[in-house]
Amino acid sequence: MKFVSLVFLLVLSNVLVGQQMTSGKIIYKETIKLNIDIGDDRPEMAKMFPTSQSVDKVLFFNGNEALFKNNEQPKDLDVKHEEEGSTFQIVMKMPESTIYTNKANDEYVQSQDLMGKAFLIVDKPKKYKWKITGEQKSILDYPCQRAVLNDTTQNVVAWFTSKIPVGTGPGGMMGLPGLILALEHDNGERMTIATSIESLPEKFEFVKPDKGKKVNRAEYDKIREEKMKEMGAVNGKGTGVKMIIREERH
Repeated sequence: MKFVSLVFLLVLSNVLVGQQMTSGKIIYKETIKLNIDIGDDRPEMAKMFPTSQSVDKVLFFNGNEALFKNNEQPKDLDVKHEEEGSTFQIVMKMPESTIYTNKANDEYVQSQDLMGKAFLIVDKPKKYKWKITGEQKSILDYPCQRAVLNDTTQNVVAWFTSKIPVGTGPGGMMGLPGLILALEHDNGERMTIATSIESLPEKFEFVKPDKGKKVNRAEYDKIREEKMKEMGAVNGKGTGVKMIIREERH
């Protein structure tokens, strides 16, 4: 009887070890490069400004729902420099954003701050087409595969793990046979990588965002493109970070 009990315990242990994670909480660090051009005639001033800005974000997920948002209050950047009778100031604000997806209901809801105005984007989840390249690496001890987004309007690389068989990821990205643990946009201009993985908090509720002017994705993209052009971004592309540059002469 002791031998039979021991065998049973060993089998049960192996089953538990083999269980895959299908829900959880992941912290990501998102880093955006700051390409601040103030001219070649002010090298000392250029050293004052950071080359990147980072913020921690969090993804709560299960087999059906996902909620991605800031894990901390984004820190605004405000740098002022006085030189030869001039005051040069750069103000950068990281936008607030929350993305909720529901596969069963084919639902996508995103609250997004754009130039100080709140929008609520309500649409269906975007169908992403990926090409898995076969390249591999480890992130947080999880074996990951590299995938490239087949989209001529975006340059996106994802690293996903089939050890967490939930086809979702940061920023509402989905469609891969596993959870996305890292994203690279525009050759590293924006990087998002998981820094910790833990269980979903007990009794966690996936609450959809509900504040802001309601628009669909196409309407929001048009508004965003116009705002980016006003800021000087080429073809409306950019990080979505609000940057104000002021130069006052005394």
